[in-house]
Amino acid sequence: MFSGRPNPSMVLSDAESRLLIKKISSALRKKISRKAEPFPSMLGYRGIIIETFGTKRRTDILPRMQFTPGYVYTHNGGRRSDDLPYLESFVLQRLSSFEGVRSIRSFKERLKKQMEDFHEKCPKWRKNHHKWYSQLLKDFYRPIKYKPCYCAPLPDLDAWNNDPNIQWGNNCYNYGTNYRTDTYAQPGYASGGEENDLSACSVPAGHISARMGAENDGLIALPSNNNTCPAMGHLVALVIAPDSDYHWYRKGRNGKWSHKMGGSPATILDNSGNPITDPRTADRGSYVDFCTFMQVIHGHFKIDGPY
Repeated sequence: MFSGRPNPSMVLSDAESRLLIKKISSALRKKISRKAEPFPSMLGYRGIIIETFGTKRRTDILPRMQFTPGYVYTHNGGRRSDDLPYLESFVLQRLSSFEGVRSIRSFKERLKKQMEDFHEKCPKWRKNHHKWYSQLLKDFYRPIKYKPCYCAPLPDLDAWNNDPNIQWGNNCYNYGTNYRTDTYAQPGYASGGEENDLSACSVPAGHISARMGAENDGLIALPSNNNTCPAMGHLVALVIAPDSDYHWYRKGRNGKWSHKMGGSPATILDNSGNPITDPRTADRGSYVDFCTFMQVIHGHFKIDGPY
């Protein structure tokens, strides 16, 4: 559900685990779909993640599964599954048991709204992905004679997406700064001035916003920037889902934007499946508050996280 913050989670009892495994095990026996479906890398709610752990873990159940409309995604590809409605109901009935949820009532309302939006937009995202993603990706990786953002990172989606440990251990802040920590980096954590208020971009005195946390880490706010590359380092953009989460975009050496939603794969598409020419005008889902462009000067910042 989140891009910057860790997802809310709960540990199931043995009885609940057995009930859930019994319900979803049929999905894992189905054949891998012939036509690979892309994981819907969209801001906001993106399905239900089930992880198994412990020394007595069942060997026939995969360590991590992510259920979306019509599919379940694992480390070795996607498979057909129609279990998401059951899992969503399972989760909504147990929100009081989740860690990382502050106000159950407001969180439940927000989650249900995001679920509805996801189900509505996911088909459009997949349609656009099939329509032009391959061509966009070729263009994204195509060598260019001139470099509009000379110091920015080279296109490297595969480096963040192909290894499940890298994909799951690094969030939008890691990807935006192009700095892998495998700790789910949080703005300000490395500098001891971690953000504590996501109500907006500008927060009351004594509070620390995501922008302020990033500045504590060494990033430089560029509020007057107009989507242009700085002379040093590279350009990122910070947006906020008020009272919920933050998200980062980054501009590459070829002048094209990309982003990574939490532990989901990095992508070059927005929430409608369209290319991102400017994060201010892209479909950002519930991340409606555009904060600022910021400058990342390589070697002059440090980020980290607690996980």
